[in-house]
Amino acid sequence: MIFLADRANLDKRTLLTRIHSRFQTQAPNEASPIEQVRYHTSAGNKTGVRATISSDGFLDTPHPVAEAELQVSFDFPQTHAYDCYRIQWVEFDRNLIVGWHQDETHVDRGECHFQIDHHGETVQRETAEFLGTHPLNVLDERIDDLVDVLDALTWDDGIPRVPKQAVR
Repeated sequence: MIFLADRANLDKRTLLTRIHSRFQTQAPNEASPIEQVRYHTSAGNKTGVRATISSDGFLDTPHPVAEAELQVSFDFPQTHAYDCYRIQWVEFDRNLIVGWHQDETHVDRGECHFQIDHHGETVQRETAEFLGTHPLNVLDERIDDLVDVLDALTWDDGIPRVPKQAVR
């Protein structure tokens, strides 16, 4: 199914349904690292999609944490000339969140930034490449980028960090 046409009629609910369906069809597959998919809701409305991921299966290499959560949310605010999103890798065991935020926060970093949070504090924030393509293409690109970023992640004195050149 191709979903690139008629982007002007795309809304948050439709997009989140398509993302959920895409992940859900992979979940029962033995080769897929996706273990479980669910909607994140607020006041009964879909606000994002969350997928429980086998870390080793996602990265194709041993990872210190067996399981992580991929959190995806998109929004199309009428006040912005671009789509907003958050695509994050969350490791609850290490209190680690790694991901991209394309939104109105941290305008000093541009329209999109990469961020690492550890134990509830932001330990790194970098300007990231603005992706103005279709949201499903953005998701695919950021998932590919996530593998590279997690491979480049280092820990110095207990603080996670990614070299700037690893952030796209």
